[in-house]
Amino acid sequence: MRSFLMRGVSASVMTLVLAHGALAFEATGNDIADAFLSRLEAGDVKVLSVGGVSEDGSEVTIEDVALEGKTQDDGSGSIGIITLTNGVVQADGTMTLDGLAFEEAYLEDKTGTAVSVASFVASEVVLPPADGSKSFEDVADYKSIEAEGIEITEGDSTKARLESAYAAINSREDNLPTSGELTLSGLTMAVSEMDASSAKQLTDLGYETVTADLSTDFKWDPVTGVLDLQKLDITAADMGGVSLAVQIGGFTKEVAEKLSAAKDNSEEAMAILQGLTVNSMRLRFDNGSIVDRLLDQQAKTAGSDRAAVVSQLKTGLPMMLALLQNPEFQAKVATAAAEFLDNPVSLQADAKPSAPVSIAQIFGTAIMAPQGLPQILGIDVTANKK
Repeated sequence: MRSFLMRGVSASVMTLVLAHGALAFEATGNDIADAFLSRLEAGDVKVLSVGGVSEDGSEVTIEDVALEGKTQDDGSGSIGIITLTNGVVQADGTMTLDGLAFEEAYLEDKTGTAVSVASFVASEVVLPPADGSKSFEDVADYKSIEAEGIEITEGDSTKARLESAYAAINSREDNLPTSGELTLSGLTMAVSEMDASSAKQLTDLGYETVTADLSTDFKWDPVTGVLDLQKLDITAADMGGVSLAVQIGGFTKEVAEKLSAAKDNSEEAMAILQGLTVNSMRLRFDNGSIVDRLLDQQAKTAGSDRAAVVSQLKTGLPMMLALLQNPEFQAKVATAAAEFLDNPVSLQADAKPSAPVSIAQIFGTAIMAPQGLPQILGIDVTANKK
């Protein structure tokens, strides 16, 4: 469970410079600075030079760090300022820091693709020993991470930009995260940087850039096994947003440990997952303008107006939905879809089973009698629900 949900952003940012060494750089004379730099070199980079080190109370500042990869195929990089707060090397070789901050971090590979981070701040950080006796994956930890101004460039072209990222573990039990949150803001990509098919589709709809935000949080009780993904919201400016909430049962501490042990065995992991249950689920789409653009585009292509396109789609709904072979559910979907087409505000599907349904039962029903899934999961579909 240690790596669940929160590891993604933290690993992506921290492993820009920390990812397994004799001391190759010239010692700075500051024990904390040297301990940190040696952990940089325990990863995939080599410290070429350090501009200077200063100490002020509990803070150690390292300036102008030049880096390069350890193989000919690796690139190079730099970090303008590194600030270490209350750094301590523990008896087991791990290094703990109340705070770790970077300013102006930059890495570029041999192909010319570069990643830059304007600022990065992490709290309550744990780093592995410099001798590689414990891996970054198994040891590295933090309470919160915040990064700003992340850019991916290729030559003079900006491939993508992320205004800010924030991740936090808000509570723990037996050193396991029991609640946390993740926010990505202002993820922007030019349509021209996408694959040709996607670029054409979006350009035809009038989009030049795509800017998205993501927000999620979770709570987990390792004793009862209830994992509550309270929200996973993804919104794209001038497009719309998708929101997911799901509560899973049976995800106890023991199950989490079994999944972690089976991380390299997909069949075993799948067998473990089938013992979990779906307690409830909600999936919602809120229209920004993308549905309107699609309807208008279809009307233009057909040489008609939007009202005619909507009428045609509504007329064809019963035939399309007949494939579900579930008249009661078909009626729910048809009513919601027709209302949404007339006034495209939102569509929502709620699963509220009378009792938790196992993943194994869901898979089995989907294969043997898919028309029964709406009843088993207690699915309701509504449109324009506030």
